[in-house]
Amino acid sequence: MTETQLEIARGQAEGWRNFLTAATGLLAAVLVLKGRENVAELPSGYQRAVLVLMAAGLCLLLLATFLAVRAVHGKPGFELKYAHAEKLLDWERGERDRIARLIRSACWATLLGVVATAAGIMVTWVAPGRDGPASTVTVHTRGASVCGELLAADAAGVTVKVKGTKDTAAVIRHLDWQRDAVSVAPVAQC
Repeated sequence: MTETQLEIARGQAEGWRNFLTAATGLLAAVLVLKGRENVAELPSGYQRAVLVLMAAGLCLLLLATFLAVRAVHGKPGFELKYAHAEKLLDWERGERDRIARLIRSACWATLLGVVATAAGIMVTWVAPGRDGPASTVTVHTRGASVCGELLAADAAGVTVKVKGTKDTAAVIRHLDWQRDAVSVAPVAQC
């Protein structure tokens, strides 16, 4: 009876190992097909999140593979010496329990590895692109020109952030199209 249970446990471990191989292959295909091509385009916080999630997913999948192989093949180099019937039955019970424990651990490691890797891929989908340099513009008014960082431009007007001097802070100015602003032109610097 115990010998049959041991064979069943090893068969389950082999099945789990095969599933793990298929899940990892599928995950690799999704990663190649669906992930953002260049993670360097992401803001640094998102880059770190993707790196941590993908590394954790890879480590967990490697751990799951190791656990599944250990469940199928046992400990390398293990030899049961001078086994009599009772000792062999005890070893088979212990081996059956060890295989079950390794399979449970491999299941959890696979689940967490797939979730971590999928989360890393999803972060690349939803993360904004890297912030570009601020646009510097000159707003031509009826009386003078105002140079600053463009914050907004819409049908009502244009909003710029004008740098302050060493004695004053930066000022945000909104200039209405009809009343104040005549045109806006990009410039390299103020």
